[in-house]
Amino acid sequence: MKKGWRKLGLVALAVLLSLGLVLPAAAEDKVVIGVLGAFSGPYASLGEDSVRGASYAVEEVGGKVLGKPLEAMFIDTEVKPGAAARKVREAADSKGVKFFHGCVSSGVALAVSQAAKEKKAIFYTSVGADAVTGDKCNRYTFRWSVPTFGAVEQTVRPLVKKFPEAKRWYTITPDYVFGHSLLNNALNVFKEHGVEHVGNDMHPIGHSEFSSFITKAMAAKADFVVFFNFGKDTINALKQANNFGLTKKAKILVAWSSGLRDLEEIGPEFCEGVYFGCQFWHDVDAPLTKKLCEVWKKKYNRLPSYPEASQYLHTKLEIMAIEKAGTTDTEAVIKVLEGFKYDGLTGPEEVQAFDHQTRKNYYLLLAKAKKDIKGPGDNATVVSYGISTIPQEKSDCKMQ
Repeated sequence: MKKGWRKLGLVALAVLLSLGLVLPAAAEDKVVIGVLGAFSGPYASLGEDSVRGASYAVEEVGGKVLGKPLEAMFIDTEVKPGAAARKVREAADSKGVKFFHGCVSSGVALAVSQAAKEKKAIFYTSVGADAVTGDKCNRYTFRWSVPTFGAVEQTVRPLVKKFPEAKRWYTITPDYVFGHSLLNNALNVFKEHGVEHVGNDMHPIGHSEFSSFITKAMAAKADFVVFFNFGKDTINALKQANNFGLTKKAKILVAWSSGLRDLEEIGPEFCEGVYFGCQFWHDVDAPLTKKLCEVWKKKYNRLPSYPEASQYLHTKLEIMAIEKAGTTDTEAVIKVLEGFKYDGLTGPEEVQAFDHQTRKNYYLLLAKAKKDIKGPGDNATVVSYGISTIPQEKSDCKMQ
């Protein structure tokens, strides 16, 4: 299929999904996995990634699990908690779907998590808010990505140590649960290391004008400016930071990014010297990642993005757990997933039984100058990486 037709097909699919017109009929002789993507709203550009990642995981096993046909049902969350939860309940009731994964917004994921619990359906996600595997945890919800606690521990903390002379930090934060979680964790690190938090600005999702925040950060003479936003918000903010000269006045950290996708879309002229945190990086010593990269080069002539990789792994994990359990009974599949160890996208990974949080690496990158980029994917250097999850004795999770 030519690239133009493929893109048109995915766009048409997204439109049909938002209207509720493309839903595979559930039957006892097939297994359906509900893929929750953003096909409209501020993260709509990630919808096609959801399709590609999940579809390949189904293709990889020949479209079957336990000898039954396996299908992916793509559901538009609209990036709205109420709409997403309603669609999950409808899919469970009318189609008998027992497995879901996805969401790009923590607020949406928390609503879906509650709906999945009500329907006793398994839900896998990669959003960041600590509450997902903290005080809002439940036995039907699992998370692959590290929480905001882990992202801050693997980005803010090492940079505070690396640059002890940088005592004045300014933050720009999206005004919802994900942003608040990142900010609160960062404030704890600042306090511990005697860092002065010289200012913070809150903004709604889908914000496009960051100039006033940037000028305030410059006026505060910040040594470090941290962007806690994601997706298009980060792209707009970072380009404006460069245009206003902030990148020459202060060091910059994007604590939670899409990795290569963001670096390529923003461009090296805006990213040079900027630090990025990310859940997935293509150039690591992990067999599964190497395999996925080879597949994407053949299929799409490029490397996989983080949204594609995470949706692929969500689907793969649910399939693996179903196969190991030998049944689609969710209680049996939960038992398999709790404590599950496997070779993942960041190397050996493990699902913690007590809160369903995955122990995996989080990466701190330093973006390269355009002249230093030797080819596709060579946009950044891995500065450090590590595993940081909230230990059981400090966890707010009371599994139900």
